[in-house]
Amino acid sequence: MTDRNRARFVRRWGLPPVPTLVTLLLPLLLAVSPVQAQVRPDSVRRDTARVAVPVPAPVGSPVDSARERTRRSEDIVADSTRRAPALNDVRGDTITAPLANFELPADFETTGRLRFGREAILSTGAVTLADILDKVPGVTTYRSGWIAGLAAASFAGDASRLRLFVDGVELDPIGARERGTFDLTDLPLWTLDELIIERAAGEVRVWMRTWTVTKTVPYTRVDIFTGDLNTNAFRGQFARRWRSGFLLQLGGQQVATQTGRASAFSTTGLSSGRGDGTVQGFMLRTGWSRGRLAIDLFGNGVSRDRDPHRARTDFTNLPSFKGQRREGYVRVGYGDTSSGFWSQVLVQALRTKLDNADSTTRGTSDTTALQTDTLTSRTQQIAAVGYRATHWQLSLTDRMRVDGGDRRHAPVARVSATFGRLDAGAWVERNARDSTGRADLFIRARPTGWLRVTGGLSQRAPDDSTFRPAGSTLRAEGAVRLRRMWLGGGVLRDDASAYRNLELLEMPAANLISERAVGLLGSVTGPIYKDLRLDVQVLRWNTTQYSRPRMQVHGELALISDWMSKFPKGQFGINTRILYDRRAGVPFFYGTAKDGAVDFRVTEVAQVLTGLLEIRIQQATLFYQYRNLTGGSYEQIRGITMPPAVQMYGVRWVFFN
Repeated sequence: MTDRNRARFVRRWGLPPVPTLVTLLLPLLLAVSPVQAQVRPDSVRRDTARVAVPVPAPVGSPVDSARERTRRSEDIVADSTRRAPALNDVRGDTITAPLANFELPADFETTGRLRFGREAILSTGAVTLADILDKVPGVTTYRSGWIAGLAAASFAGDASRLRLFVDGVELDPIGARERGTFDLTDLPLWTLDELIIERAAGEVRVWMRTWTVTKTVPYTRVDIFTGDLNTNAFRGQFARRWRSGFLLQLGGQQVATQTGRASAFSTTGLSSGRGDGTVQGFMLRTGWSRGRLAIDLFGNGVSRDRDPHRARTDFTNLPSFKGQRREGYVRVGYGDTSSGFWSQVLVQALRTKLDNADSTTRGTSDTTALQTDTLTSRTQQIAAVGYRATHWQLSLTDRMRVDGGDRRHAPVARVSATFGRLDAGAWVERNARDSTGRADLFIRARPTGWLRVTGGLSQRAPDDSTFRPAGSTLRAEGAVRLRRMWLGGGVLRDDASAYRNLELLEMPAANLISERAVGLLGSVTGPIYKDLRLDVQVLRWNTTQYSRPRMQVHGELALISDWMSKFPKGQFGINTRILYDRRAGVPFFYGTAKDGAVDFRVTEVAQVLTGLLEIRIQQATLFYQYRNLTGGSYEQIRGITMPPAVQMYGVRWVFFN
């Protein structure tokens, strides 16, 4: 090419003259080698997918999703660690078409302490969902042991008033042993991406979203921990998203524990089990999305093998347990539940299996093995449609369960809106599963920056065929901001109701009647000094009731910081907490004696002090947990002594490769 033709080519394509081009490129070429030498060994390649940068909605609006509120509100820092940005965690660097997510409720709390992202769930130190539910006033938890032990919960003594939803699917306690009370050990927290606790006046609903990824770089996480009681565990997760929209996620865990039990209450009728048990779990998700359309398949399974828990003399033993819970669903979704029109259709299948059940005689160590193989199954079909605008949202959902050939519908309507400094919402449901209609009203006022008032009213209307009384519950709370802390108080008034005894805890089958009760609420939440925070919740009822303590206290003192003054790039983080839980004696109904007198037992007053320390260095988090720091004996189920002081330590390590 002649010089004249070369010049014409350069002018045609808009390139600078050759000498100028060489002058511009030469420094860059000379700098390539030093730049490559400065790349850290743990750095990763940049995600090359097309990106879409979302525009955040106004704070407090329904569009202001839970994740955005978690990032912005200082009220949520107490329940989350300020995670340093991952090496490829660039804002907006995500797939343009995420998988479908079920809608989350609007926030009507005075603070955001009951909303948890993925990192916040892990940083609480929770082993089961019961550890997180201890933060909720009015919820009572029951445990029989360590990681493999039984775990259950109720609201106001009634297990049916605590409801669990995963990706919009309600978790039904259909297991042969559960008998109406869900065993929380069967709910793996490590598979969750988001957890929000919705406090209606008459019941508590826990909304959970399972883990999904949006980045195209492969993601791997490994958890390894060990500790007292021969605790040994391994957990691994892998995920990959392709630019074509396909997704693959895999995960599994193995946990094994062992314990010998002792009691300060009594030295008779006790024996050391050969082990506490084992818990295995797995999860699988695959799917595809493009634009506003998404299709995914999710599967989750838990297998448990638990030794019998020997009770003290004259109390009920907890028999051994060996069983499985398997569930999965196929979901087709259109649109995003955080903005605009959306709709979803989901079909779920659930199966539980009970192997080699045994029965025990109350107050003795006799055990009769029953060679059984009990299978129970159920399907749940969900159709939902909704619309979310900047200041309001509306949705209609129908959950249909197929049980023994019968179709039982549970239609639900939800609406919420923001009118300036006033938030209001409603939930209306007619549930054929328990033949009960429910209506919940929510309201929150923010007249000034230092005052928040929230309240709710719940109505329960069982069918006449159930012979259960209708009732209502009223809750009203207020909080005043003093510098950076919120001081709150309120009242909870609950009408008389009928509910089932906790048969999962080996209590006799019975319908219990409660009296009208009034509970006083108190709370202190917020930073004390810089990154040091305090969270105290107190509830005291005016009367006693079966399966419910008269007084509960939950306190948490936390220091959570990334120490940005010393580590401005976020390479370091610390999360240390002291948790304190105290409850009055809990009465349990044990049946009726031969002379007609009511046989009930009351647990000892229980108080537990727990310490947690987490240190994050880059993408690795070292953690250490010490439960029951004082080492004292306590019980949450009458006659079943909890393990003594337990230490657990390990590492969570995230890799992008």
